Amino acid sequence: MDGYCFGGLMAYIAAARTDVLAALCYYGGGIDTFIGEAKAVKCPIQLHFGAKDVAIPPQVWDKVRGAFAGREDAEVFVYDGAAHGFNCPRRGSFHPEASKLARSRTLDLLRRTVGPRA
Repeated sequence: MDGYCFGGLMAYIAAARTDVLAALCYYGGGIDTFIGEAKAVKCPIQLHFGAKDVAIPPQVWDKVRGAFAGREDAEVFVYDGAAHGFNCPRRGSFHPEASKLARSRTLDLLRRTVGPRA
């Protein structure tokens, strides 16, 4: 399950409430309001945030990190210099370096969980 912005929140909720193979959450606003569901996430999950995202402050990342502490299958990444929407080339907030790194991490997770299908 992959989601951006509101979709990032939906990917997180889907990971907690369904049997998806993996979840990818890009700048998912509102995840902190459902943080109690983190314990129900059974699949590998990645959460990607921009360090300059004014809508999702560091307190949110800290809350998310705390909820997934000790889980090797949960990764929280914060990209320096990146704002909300850093992965969308059509937005003024596009951050090429953060986008490239996030894409690489995303593809790595997908290869490990879904894998190439023959």
